[in-house]
Amino acid sequence: MSELTTTRTYPTPLDEMLRRAQLDDARIAAWPSEAELADAEAAVRAELIANFLAASDQVAIDGALAEARTYDLANPDSPPVLDELAAIRDHSAVAA
Repeated sequence: MSELTTTRTYPTPLDEMLRRAQLDDARIAAWPSEAELADAEAAVRAELIANFLAASDQVAIDGALAEARTYDLANPDSPPVLDELAAIRDHSAVAA
């Protein structure tokens, strides 16, 4: 009768270091580049401005301003979108 034995192997410290380095490399490769982040930032800002321009009544305008205010609070290092919206509104008032 043969005995069933299980031999368990454990990774060496070097194997564990290599495995962790591979995981780190995969995380770094999946991280977006600075250009991708800048493009995404510009797209969000453009959408906020487009929503403001498309607002047809006071409720929609207030909603667009609230979204812009929330964005500005979440991104204090970026130029405020509310300033851009105020400039658009002022320019529209002068043109009219």
